[in-house]
Amino acid sequence: MSASPAPAEPEAGTSALLRTLLLCDLVGSTALVEKLGDRAAAELIRKHDRMARTVADRHGGREIDKTDGFLMMFDRPIQAVAFALDYQRGLRQLNAAEQSSLAARVGIHVGDVVVWDNAPEDIAKGAKPIEVEGLVKPIASRLMNLALPGQVLLSNIAYALAHRAQGELGVQLERVRWRTYGRYRFKGIPDPIPVFEVGEEGTAPLKAPPWSGKAHREIPFWRRPATVVIEALVLALLVAIPLYTFLKPAPAIAFANRDWVVVGNLNNLTGETVFDEALESALRIALEQSRYVNVLPDLKVRDTVKRMERDPDKTRIDRAIGSEIAIRDGVKALILPTVAEVGGRVRITAEVIDPHTQTTVYSESADGVGAESVLTSLDLVNQRLRVRLGEALATVSQDSQPLQQVTTSNLDALRAYSLGMRSYVKGEFDNSLEFHQQALKIDPQFLSAWIRIGAVYISAGRARDALQAFEAAIADRTRLSIRDAMYADVMILTLKSPDAALPKWAVLAESYPDYFAGSGGYAYVSWKDANRFDDKTLGIAEIGASNRNPNPTPSLHLVGILRTGRGEYEKARQSFTSGESMGFVRTEYHSASYAAERKLELARTTLARSPLDAATANPVANVTRNLFEAAFRVDAERRSDARKVIADARAALPPGHGLSLFYEVVGLSLDGDDATAHREALAAAVKEGIRLRSTANDVDKASIEMNLAILAYLASRDGAPAAAAEALAALPSDDAEGAILPRKMRAVARARATLAAGHAPDAVLALERLLDASELYVTHIALADAYAAAGRPNEALKEVQWLATHRGRAYAEPPSALTVSNVEQSTLAFLREAELSREAGHTARMKTALDAFRAAWPKYADDPVLRRRVEALQSADPPPVP
Repeated sequence: MSASPAPAEPEAGTSALLRTLLLCDLVGSTALVEKLGDRAAAELIRKHDRMARTVADRHGGREIDKTDGFLMMFDRPIQAVAFALDYQRGLRQLNAAEQSSLAARVGIHVGDVVVWDNAPEDIAKGAKPIEVEGLVKPIASRLMNLALPGQVLLSNIAYALAHRAQGELGVQLERVRWRTYGRYRFKGIPDPIPVFEVGEEGTAPLKAPPWSGKAHREIPFWRRPATVVIEALVLALLVAIPLYTFLKPAPAIAFANRDWVVVGNLNNLTGETVFDEALESALRIALEQSRYVNVLPDLKVRDTVKRMERDPDKTRIDRAIGSEIAIRDGVKALILPTVAEVGGRVRITAEVIDPHTQTTVYSESADGVGAESVLTSLDLVNQRLRVRLGEALATVSQDSQPLQQVTTSNLDALRAYSLGMRSYVKGEFDNSLEFHQQALKIDPQFLSAWIRIGAVYISAGRARDALQAFEAAIADRTRLSIRDAMYADVMILTLKSPDAALPKWAVLAESYPDYFAGSGGYAYVSWKDANRFDDKTLGIAEIGASNRNPNPTPSLHLVGILRTGRGEYEKARQSFTSGESMGFVRTEYHSASYAAERKLELARTTLARSPLDAATANPVANVTRNLFEAAFRVDAERRSDARKVIADARAALPPGHGLSLFYEVVGLSLDGDDATAHREALAAAVKEGIRLRSTANDVDKASIEMNLAILAYLASRDGAPAAAAEALAALPSDDAEGAILPRKMRAVARARATLAAGHAPDAVLALERLLDASELYVTHIALADAYAAAGRPNEALKEVQWLATHRGRAYAEPPSALTVSNVEQSTLAFLREAELSREAGHTARMKTALDAFRAAWPKYADDPVLRRRVEALQSADPPPVP
């Protein structure tokens, strides 16, 4: 037979094609491995695979997937049949040559399949080049599983098309036999399928496959050879099993906890336009109360529609479009709501659609009288849907409030709310605000609208207005869903008392793990306010970076920061790059991931891509950039240039700006050349900080207290004990409530003052109590000094080694006035390690550390102090090794 042409390459993107799928599987592959051993079995399987691929090429087959056998795609059924016959023949020849007993079973079916090419980056990570989905694949799999060893089974459509073209089999035709075995019912397939066999006389089984728990043949009842008792039992089972299947609240699709659904557009058959927007939003609100079912956000749906090259404002999410969205985003089910007038009653129906087949798996409906009944009916439909999807009835009742209570019974108010939500996801914040305010005018008890108003104000940077909106929302908690009430509470705490907000964020994120506002908020606050880089913070940040999040870029950026702080630089850059490819413009921390590895040229070019706001317009936006500009210069042994970067940033501020003290402290963190002038500047900065604190509001007071605590630490470090004592006296006690990071810094500053007073053991104890994996980088700097002063050089060595190997933490901690100094200390740690090693008698380690320092800062001799320290290590006789 002449070789058939290879199947056409699928078009870019997702395509629906009529194709033949063939599944083959080796029987008893596990037993084969046990019998032959891993190596011999692997070699035999390799020869089998080579043979199968050669035969597939001969007949125009395309390999889609590979396990114990193959999933292959052909243009025509006759090609698949020709392959199957040659494959079985090749298997017999392989067995003869290898003295083996391999046997395979084959299933063939024809139909529409959805085909798409995976992206090159996914293929590089292990994905297959091409993906094929559709009902054809499970039916071919059922046929294969039904087959006997050595048997090739076909569906009726595959048989009809292949048998008609059997002349193309050429010389094989005279040995080929076709058999029909009647209709079989397969588990999970709604309609019975006629089963046929094709094989060669004398080698193929050519007999009906046996029944199993997953497939049985349909035959007339009167032909069943059974006694009256057995007949009665069978009859009972025939009644009981369908009844049980009908009554059992189990999903008909493989839906599991935290799986996702797409909510399609309402099919309004009543002619009442008030239903159009209102009921879609009401169904979404009802489903979003679930901790079991996740609803794909509207903004993500719009984004996917754009990727389908359609206009999201003009595209209805119907059965076909909704199914394609679900497949693209890995969503398990599509829900299509309908409202109709039936016999004078208003009927609400919701269909659950399998997106791969576009068939209705099941539907739920409820009737009511008049428009005022629709929310009650929708509540009932929602409850039944969630149970059918697998959620426990008790959980549905416990986690949900009635829709009329958490929304509004006024459909005009609900429609205004819906239009406000639609404007919000389009970024039209002014329109969104107006629609939500209109909803509240119609129904002042519609408190969920205040939650959306608060979100609009947060997006617009109006924190005070947002706080008032969230406080208005919780005026009556019974009018909010549980999730909305939790979100309002945590936003109020974040705006009023950030230090107390983190536990609340944790509860929200754990209760609703796929609620992106909760997961993103927790991860950000955990890093920004608590300096956490732990697995939990990273894991929750990665949830926010999910492709189902309509705006994953802030979470992708945060994941990059966290991985930088953990020293996972390559993974950090992958996350930064993903976020930037989606439009994220800030590259400061991306550049820091290079600087932490001392790749300064890459760090500088990456930082240059970050936008620089005019200092008078938004100086806060430039803080991290200015800090890293200075830190890169310190890393390049240009300390004077680093001071100039900070001085220029301070000079560019408007008069009296709150960042002025911050930049002054950054400059003071880098030792001055004139020690006396440096101490005087520290004392003056302390007095200025105390003055600012006395008139600051709660938000500004936290940042001023952080700067005062850093000044106290620097004053103790640099020989200005009076200034340190004055700063510490102005600060709250260590056990006072307040922002977490200033509280941590106060404790370090007090311990450093204790060390300066000559009480090294007490300083060690105080600093050791702070070690909880979220301690500030400076804690290890102070602890190294305390161990050394306490006569414990080996413990001090461990601390300086930590400093040298955790440069990512020095860069990735939340920006503070110590960021540049921490980066500097990460290199000076090598020199300190050499000095401590000499003190502890570790000569070889001293030399290694000194070499590392000179490699990092080859121009160290330009600094007189560093030159003298290195010369002291080089010229002095090393102490004897104990």
